[in-house]
Amino acid sequence: MRVAFIGGTGPAGIGIGARLARSGHEVVIGSRLADRADAAAEQIRALVPGATVFAGTNEEILDGAEVVMLTVRDDAQRQTLLQIGKQLAGKVVVSMANPLRIGNGTATYVQPPEGSLAEEAQRDAPDARIVSAFHELRVDKFSRLDEDLHSDTLVCGDDDRAKKLVMRLARDVGVRPVDAGALLNSRYVEAFVCILITINFRYKATTSLSITGLPEE
Repeated sequence: MRVAFIGGTGPAGIGIGARLARSGHEVVIGSRLADRADAAAEQIRALVPGATVFAGTNEEILDGAEVVMLTVRDDAQRQTLLQIGKQLAGKVVVSMANPLRIGNGTATYVQPPEGSLAEEAQRDAPDARIVSAFHELRVDKFSRLDEDLHSDTLVCGDDDRAKKLVMRLARDVGVRPVDAGALLNSRYVEAFVCILITINFRYKATTSLSITGLPEE
């Protein structure tokens, strides 16, 4: 399928984009600046020779996209959605940012007024089909294509068909998706990431999330 990355020039867009391109998906990288999007697309082509990758501005890349990944910073999400929200009507949109402030070896959770960034995305793009996923993983791990991610991801959303589509993409990325219920539950997932980062600081580790006791798929 065609997957567009809004603000896809950072490690999340490049890494997840490369993994999806490797799985045969068509990837489109967006940015406020077209030349930055072109450079990120080139990085994906270097990681996955022969990949189908295009680039353009955030506004240009949405036509024909079946899934849109929000890979902008948490503090840039609202402004971005207010600019492109109408173009997202009917599309599956994945919110994956965490409202955290990190510095001096600590992580602090800053709860958004709506409860979570995913719920704020639904407010700012009311006709989009918002799904929350990929919060628990360090984004710099995605571009290491020769490494297994060894992680689950909790997937939240109110549209079951949209959620199943995102869960399929999660498997293609290399993580096990776990259906975690309604979009409202994303506020607890985003907050929990603060705990994971704190553990990483304390133990100088790279932790991930694993849910045990689930039936075999």
